[in-house]
Amino acid sequence: MLDKPEAKPLTLELMKNFFRRREISSKPLRNDSIGSLGLIQHSRPSHLPAKTLAEEIKHQKQHHEILESVRKRETREENERKKKREVRLKEEEQLLIDSRLWTNEILPNFKELKSSKEVKDLWWRGLPPSIRGRVWRLGISNRLDIGDHIYNNCLNDVRENINHEFLVAITLDVSRTFPALCVFQENGPLNEPLRSVLAAYCVYRPDVGYVQGMSFIGAVLTLNMEPNDAFICFSNLLDNPCHRAAFTLNQTQMNVYYKVYTTALFTNLPKVHAHFVSSGLSPDFYLLDWVYTIYAKAMPLDVACRVWDIFVRDGDEFLFRTALGVLNLYQGELLDMDFVRAAQFLTKLPENLQASQLFESIASMRVCDGGVSFQEVVDKVSRESRLDQCNGVFS
Repeated sequence: MLDKPEAKPLTLELMKNFFRRREISSKPLRNDSIGSLGLIQHSRPSHLPAKTLAEEIKHQKQHHEILESVRKRETREENERKKKREVRLKEEEQLLIDSRLWTNEILPNFKELKSSKEVKDLWWRGLPPSIRGRVWRLGISNRLDIGDHIYNNCLNDVRENINHEFLVAITLDVSRTFPALCVFQENGPLNEPLRSVLAAYCVYRPDVGYVQGMSFIGAVLTLNMEPNDAFICFSNLLDNPCHRAAFTLNQTQMNVYYKVYTTALFTNLPKVHAHFVSSGLSPDFYLLDWVYTIYAKAMPLDVACRVWDIFVRDGDEFLFRTALGVLNLYQGELLDMDFVRAAQFLTKLPENLQASQLFESIASMRVCDGGVSFQEVVDKVSRESRLDQCNGVFS
């Protein structure tokens, strides 16, 4: 009878080799290379010095901590996604309710209800996209009494005279308007309608002609209504006092608006006002572009449309309240910026700008107080400016 071989003691090294072989055989690698998690989870390859038991325990602990951290992060992110889905669902449900209310109750009785507190509050919340164009058409008063026949006559003039000087500038600008949407670029579905609206306006108002920035106003309207209606709204919007001064390059009148705005900036945001004065950032460096495009160029389109909603409701004053709201929302960042950085920042606002945050900021801003209308404030400053000029002439 043969003697049994002497049993070797199960040393620490043998134990580690045993577990290492079992790990490698039971958990094959999916790729030729492994990441940092794999280096912690698996023992070292055989051609490297083996880990000590202390290292093995330490790395396993680190591995579990990393996994736990990943699990917590994924849980947190999933909870955030869930909350966003819930918020979005509530918003969609509210939009559906609001759309029905506008369609069935308010629009048929718009003239009687538009000034009521209930409708104004509903309006502030944002117009449902499905009825936005209809509300804008009703809210933008057709003071010029433009009919479809005027639009058609202007278009016929454009077709008969293809050598109009403004057509080259319009063609270039339209293709560069909201490029991310791809609908206004050459061969895009809204390229021709937008060019028609802008060209017809140039024929209708040859004294104004085409000014860079008009394409953004025309584009927002064309996105929300038919070209003939967009032309009517476009022509009336540009006949508002502020836009008329801006697009006819009436610098004297624009200086009045700048003065009204600067006074409101000093009253509402004295720190921002002082910083802008010290850095030389005057309103014409950023406010004029905002006015030209009604914020369509500077803001994400969905947020700009919310601004348009209330601009249609409240008129020119809201252009300046919005400007104050933007500066209030970002004043922490702006106070740390020099002239160049601030001007660049205000030219194109962050893509993550949220309408809810902006409107909360706007709500705390005031341009006029004491029951005085915006136009009354403008007229008062205009009279004072003329008086100052006269005094300067006769002094």
